[in-house]
Amino acid sequence: MWRCLYNLVAIPVLFLSVHVLALLPARSGSLLKIRNGVRGRKGWREDLRAQLQPFASTRPRVWIHAASMGECEQAKPILRELGARFPAAVRVLTIFSPSAYRHITPLNFPAEAVCYLPFDSLPQVRNFYNVVNPCAGMVIRHDYWPNFMWQAKARGLFLILADASVSANANSFRHKPLVRGFNREVLAQFDVLAAVSPSAAESLRPLLRYPERLRTLGDTRFEQVLYRVQHAAPENILPKMWLQQQIHLVAGSTWPSDDEVIIPAFAAAQRELSHVRMILVPHEPTETHLQHAERLLQAHRLSSARLSRAQNDEIAAVLLVDRVGALAELYGRGKVAFVGGSFGPGVHSVLEAAAHGVPVLFGPRHHNSTEALEMSRLSLGKMIQNEEECERELVQLWSHEDTRGEWGKGCRAYVERKTGAARALVELLEPNLI
Repeated sequence: MWRCLYNLVAIPVLFLSVHVLALLPARSGSLLKIRNGVRGRKGWREDLRAQLQPFASTRPRVWIHAASMGECEQAKPILRELGARFPAAVRVLTIFSPSAYRHITPLNFPAEAVCYLPFDSLPQVRNFYNVVNPCAGMVIRHDYWPNFMWQAKARGLFLILADASVSANANSFRHKPLVRGFNREVLAQFDVLAAVSPSAAESLRPLLRYPERLRTLGDTRFEQVLYRVQHAAPENILPKMWLQQQIHLVAGSTWPSDDEVIIPAFAAAQRELSHVRMILVPHEPTETHLQHAERLLQAHRLSSARLSRAQNDEIAAVLLVDRVGALAELYGRGKVAFVGGSFGPGVHSVLEAAAHGVPVLFGPRHHNSTEALEMSRLSLGKMIQNEEECERELVQLWSHEDTRGEWGKGCRAYVERKTGAARALVELLEPNLI
């Protein structure tokens, strides 16, 4: 019943809607993404064949699907582990999001072939499997398209849902009665469902027809964060003179509401200790946000320089990073890290800072982050309520190197304890690759 309804009703409606929207003027980011997705999928078959042509058909092929940039980051440790353990395997990565696809190619990603995930119609899905002929497949998190799953099982593919996590809220869309029934049908195609945590496993359980296939293997984000830290190269980002300075605070992924707390607190701490420096990394370095930060810095008599304009002989109190993609490299330059979003919509990832082995501070809005809550419970992350608390904490940490060092070691150990998911996932694939 579900397969008939999906292919006779949902797929035609979805196909028509997407192609009509792709014809409209792209006046919004969403419409532009739809248009780019439709255009990008044209010729996927020929492109994929060309990428796979150099590899003998006798070599085992593994298909991994990631929806967007976040899932692509989670896929990287799995792809690297596959390459290390099974060098003969051909890794085929499919991506749903145009914004992610734009930044990823086989040249800069650990995969032999990369392409858009084709539209989930039966002809397209069958064509994809005929071209790739995988022996196993893996979907990252929750972007499991029904026809891809059904056809995979019809072909006898071993399927894993990796880094699995769904909302625990009983009122969420996936838990609605009809949707839950549909999810059970699709999720029943997976041989293993690998949840990121025990709580995520319990949230998944009501959606499963075969709960015995559920395992808790952890989250590959921890491996990827640790890998990026181990390969950090701040010398490719910072001017030479800034590399020679002690950086007392790195405030990352900040929103204007975070700046209004962290900048006054830093200014007050500087008046007490003098000669301290901060790197401020906005979540979105738009001109509006950068100017807002500069006005705040000027009001508190803090000299600042934008990264794009900072010369080797310019050393200000604050370096304002006006580009994206640099934060994971920079957290390790500071003695203390503050993670933004926590005085705004919700804290951003605390893992990059923790993996660098520095004390981690964040504001009151951090309940959206499992890691922030866990680190707070373990006394590895400290919540600050206002600028006065922030100032006191900064001065205390900067003045006591032993305390700072022990705290940082605990943060790093926390991340290291959480690794191992990629190895466990690839071990599950091993019988299909030998």
